[in-house]
Amino acid sequence: MRDLEQQVRSQTDELLSKDRKIRALEEMVQTLQEHQGPVTEPRELETTCLRLQRQVGEMERFLGDYGLQWVGEPVDQEDSDDQSDSEDGKRDWMTAKKFWKPGDSLAPPKVDFDRLLAGLKDLSELVVDGDTQVTRMPGGARLRVLEPIPLKLYRNGLVMFDGPFRPFHDPSTQRCLRDILDGFFPSELQRLYPDGVPFKVSDLRNQVYPENGLDPFPGEGRVVGQQRIHKPLDRMERPGSRMTAEKFLNRLPKFVIRKGEVIDIRGPIRDTLQNCCPLPARIQEIVVETPALAAERERSQESPESTAPLLSMLRIKSENGEQAFLLMMRPEDTVGDVRTLLAQARAVDATTFEIISTFPPTVYHDDTVTLQAAGLVPNAALLLRASRAPPPAPGPGPYSK
Repeated sequence: MRDLEQQVRSQTDELLSKDRKIRALEEMVQTLQEHQGPVTEPRELETTCLRLQRQVGEMERFLGDYGLQWVGEPVDQEDSDDQSDSEDGKRDWMTAKKFWKPGDSLAPPKVDFDRLLAGLKDLSELVVDGDTQVTRMPGGARLRVLEPIPLKLYRNGLVMFDGPFRPFHDPSTQRCLRDILDGFFPSELQRLYPDGVPFKVSDLRNQVYPENGLDPFPGEGRVVGQQRIHKPLDRMERPGSRMTAEKFLNRLPKFVIRKGEVIDIRGPIRDTLQNCCPLPARIQEIVVETPALAAERERSQESPESTAPLLSMLRIKSENGEQAFLLMMRPEDTVGDVRTLLAQARAVDATTFEIISTFPPTVYHDDTVTLQAAGLVPNAALLLRASRAPPPAPGPGPYSK
């Protein structure tokens, strides 16, 4: 009996010892499980960070296709958020400044000044000099002659009208440049100038506009006990009141109509000025003989006192931009009539080119539409380009053979 009691006592002690070992092992397993989470958490966070960076890159490329740019939150706002998180002694490592943020890797935009100047020149030539625009006023409206918009191009931005300065990295400036490079007038000017407007461009690409908002001192410096100090050169050249030959030519009308004849005004004056000062190469302007021009010539000779009928003067630039065709048409004439006359004047097939306008962008495919219905009266500036699609069959017109 005594042996049995001793055996039971030893087994009880053994069970208690095993229970203690089991509890110790359970605590060890629980401790390992608690520490296993933080080990895998950085890997998950790194994977999430890479995935988010990839999504941000895709969104930035998507915005760039539409001329937009991601700006992000101000730095001070991010700092305030970090300070609020650090009050509890725990800072979210995803918002730390050591990590990449949207916009940090954006390079300053590169501007092709030669292409930009060529685009501005083409857009200005689409607007007929001396053209008028209806301006709304209190109690009515009046006609206003379109004045060229002054546009100064600097190395780091541009100035339109009288300011302010617009750096190239500004999203609105990038949209403006994208419109010009694509061959369209800037959309921001569409409300003020629905039919387009010429530009008066100053090429200052070699100068940097000071973005600190302070202009150089315009006077002369003096030091006590010394003579006058020469005024230092400014970073920007101030345009003076001296008129150049090109400015003088731009003030003259391109042509006038007298007794049924289209008289070139700028051409002879340009040839005279070319001998004393260099001028850009002139575009060859060709007057196309049309029935409307012949009828106007006959009317001015037989009855010069009679009222001149409503006519449309079209200026159509060739595909390479080296020639401009002047056509005097009647409002009831059709696009097909214009196409036929151009084909005869150029000695080409009428199906090899298209007639287009850039503002608003339009391709005149329907040859049966009249000039009045197409909005090409009283004058319009158009372009030619090579045919991109099979054109419709030309409609009958008074100029067709």
